[in-house]
Amino acid sequence: MSSLHAAAPGLIRPSGPETDRRRLNTWQAVRADVLDRIRSGEWPPGSLIPTEQILSKEMGCARATVNRALRELADSGIVQRRRKVGTRVTATSSRRAMMSLPVIRDEIEALGARYGYQMTDCLARPPSPEAMQALQVDAGDSMILVKSRHMADDRPHCCEAIWLNPRAINLPDARLFGTVPPQEWLARSLPVAQSRFSILAEGATGACAMNLLVAVGTPVMAIERVNTLNGLPVSFARQFYPPHHRLVLKD
Repeated sequence: MSSLHAAAPGLIRPSGPETDRRRLNTWQAVRADVLDRIRSGEWPPGSLIPTEQILSKEMGCARATVNRALRELADSGIVQRRRKVGTRVTATSSRRAMMSLPVIRDEIEALGARYGYQMTDCLARPPSPEAMQALQVDAGDSMILVKSRHMADDRPHCCEAIWLNPRAINLPDARLFGTVPPQEWLARSLPVAQSRFSILAEGATGACAMNLLVAVGTPVMAIERVNTLNGLPVSFARQFYPPHHRLVLKD
């Protein structure tokens, strides 16, 4: 397996209004520019950003273009928008959310079972539509997708597909994920926070059904979780649990 190293791109801003007009003529470009400013610390967590009118003039684009970009960021929880107040970068909490999900190893060992981990795939590829929305990236961006299965006493406990954004964090050598689950690496190595998780029911598809040893179409519990670093999304995971799994959340 080849090494997948990635570093956050340099935050070099083009000079001159004409350059900005060519570069920021789509809402995706405006969104990328806003994300770069948040990531660089120009707009720290909790700060108000300039108005749509000011940004549209600075970026050489229509106000509606700026509005669309900010709406996308607000839908992902990166910024907060309030009438008569403006748009503020979401403040990072000084503590983790009370309803947080443990890494799967801790979850399994808390049950008194022996933990096992098998990585089934690791590749660079464009994001899925769900990952695009969660990570606020474009279809042409290359993300890292790691698929794995987690075992409890040699029984399938959970299968997972996690998207990692190499533009937001420096990732280790991909071979590490052959022995260390990405969620565990994130939790142990970086001060990430769980900004959002969703619980839903789905029918097991081919790979998921095979990993969980259930028939295709069997209803399984799916959990989607987004990890953020300094308010910006860095990973989007989908975890699938077999029937009769009990999810217990503690303060």
